[in-house]
Amino acid sequence: MAVHLPTDTVLNKSIFEFVTDRTCQHLYQMLIDRCKKEQQTLKLSFRHDSLERRRFMLMEIIPLKDEATGFKICVVREVARDPVKLLDVSIDKSDEFLIICSWCKRIRVDEGNWVEVEKAIEQLGLFDASLLPQISHGMCPMCYEKARE
Repeated sequence: MAVHLPTDTVLNKSIFEFVTDRTCQHLYQMLIDRCKKEQQTLKLSFRHDSLERRRFMLMEIIPLKDEATGFKICVVREVARDPVKLLDVSIDKSDEFLIICSWCKRIRVDEGNWVEVEKAIEQLGLFDASLLPQISHGMCPMCYEKARE
C-alpha cells in the first residue's frame, strides 16, 4: 500500500524540514554522509505508528548527482491495533516525558530497557495517572547500532 504525497510538499526540500528531533537529525546526517561516501543506496526498516495502526516502513537513501541525496519511503505492512491513548496528541498531557524510539517505536522504561508501547503502559502504570506523559523522541541503542552498520 503506497501513500503518495503531492510532490510539491516534499521535492527539493531538506529532510530536516520533516525531522526535528536532534537525535534523529544526527542519525540522518550520519546516514546521508555514509550514502554519499559509499555512493550506494542504503535501505532501512522503521515504524510509523498511529493511534490505531502499526506501520512497518522501508526507507531508501539514494545518492544523486551533485552531492544531493534522495529518499524513497514506502509502507511495507500495516497492522490494526486497539487505539493507544498515549499516542493521542489531542488529549491533555502531564509535564513528564517518555522517550520513544523514532525508528522502532519502543518506549524507554528505564535506563537501557526499551519495550513496546502496550508493555510500557502496563509496566509504568500509565493509565493509573490522572494525565498521561508527553512523548519525546530519541533512538534506542538497538536501532542506533542497526543504522550504523
